[in-house]
Amino acid sequence: MRHAIRFCLIALLFTIPSFAEERLILSADFENADLTGWRLGGDVCVAGSFCAGEPSGRYWLAFSTNSWKGDPTTLCGGSSVEGLESIVRSPNVPLPFRFNQIRIDFDVKFLTNENTTSDLGTDSFIARLLTMAGPVMIMSIDNSGASPASRNLSITGDAAFHESACNPNWKYETGLLHVSYYRTFHGAVSSRMAAGPLALEFVLGNHYDTNFDSAAVIDNVQLRIYR
Repeated sequence: MRHAIRFCLIALLFTIPSFAEERLILSADFENADLTGWRLGGDVCVAGSFCAGEPSGRYWLAFSTNSWKGDPTTLCGGSSVEGLESIVRSPNVPLPFRFNQIRIDFDVKFLTNENTTSDLGTDSFIARLLTMAGPVMIMSIDNSGASPASRNLSITGDAAFHESACNPNWKYETGLLHVSYYRTFHGAVSSRMAAGPLALEFVLGNHYDTNFDSAAVIDNVQLRIYR
């Protein structure tokens, strides 16, 4: 009798429908080198293999805080805004349904000329999700290191700074890191997010001085929603 009840319970579990729905609403590997719809500011470009390493495919997105006014070499041949900031924002992505969970994945490598042993937060790379309920901070890297892992965030790869293969343009670099961010939203926040589109934004900032520059490459950007 006990085995029969256990069998019925297992069978019932497999017959209960799953109401979870997943939708990939943004996927960018930059393989077609087309940034139509993306908003760019500063020294930003689609790049192939160079001293920072090789993308997973043919291209990745690269940007720096260099400025042609004061630097002999810029990463993309452009100039960051006042030598302080370069910014990348994805197209606004409409929502196919109201969601309560998100997942964001991307690869990033951070390169810097800043002191990596004593100065705190001098140059930084920041990733955030833009929503109608306000911005959601995903993670950051600065010359002190990457955001620590948390319940919502995992970062895999070598986050320690090593001498850069791009020296002398950049002295230090991390390995290529895979960032995965997963979070649940409820109630009023979820409702406000559902009122409009989503976008991902990546900002590379040069803080406090323009004497030392930083750079970053990103690849394989994905945004998923669930309900």
